[in-house]
Amino acid sequence: MVAWFAGIFYLPRLFVNHIETSNQDIKNQLLGMEKRLIRFITPFGILSVLFGLLMAYLSGSFYNFLSQNWILLKISIVFALIWYQISCYQIIKKLECNSLKWSSFKMRLFNELPVLFLIVGIFAAVYKF
Repeated sequence: MVAWFAGIFYLPRLFVNHIETSNQDIKNQLLGMEKRLIRFITPFGILSVLFGLLMAYLSGSFYNFLSQNWILLKISIVFALIWYQISCYQIIKKLECNSLKWSSFKMRLFNELPVLFLIVGIFAAVYKF
């Protein structure tokens, strides 16, 4: 999960740099880094989901496990992260075709979403609300 989050934090930062540069060689280098990073973090995302399912299975009572509000919130966060990573993949495809219309400011805002997900997930786990 930590490796997945680390990649999700770094990938949009590469996008910001990609958008802000006008040098085509640098754009090509950043595009290669973006593609390699998303390929690297995807297995960690899949493992995070599988280990979460395993944790639910091993809890003894799957129904009781899933009836806890904080677990439901964390599951929602995982779905949000999956959506976020899919969005990152789509951004890479648009950057590759030079068709992304986002400003660097909008990308910087997009870059902050995983931080919010992480903070909410930590509070949910610590305070079990």
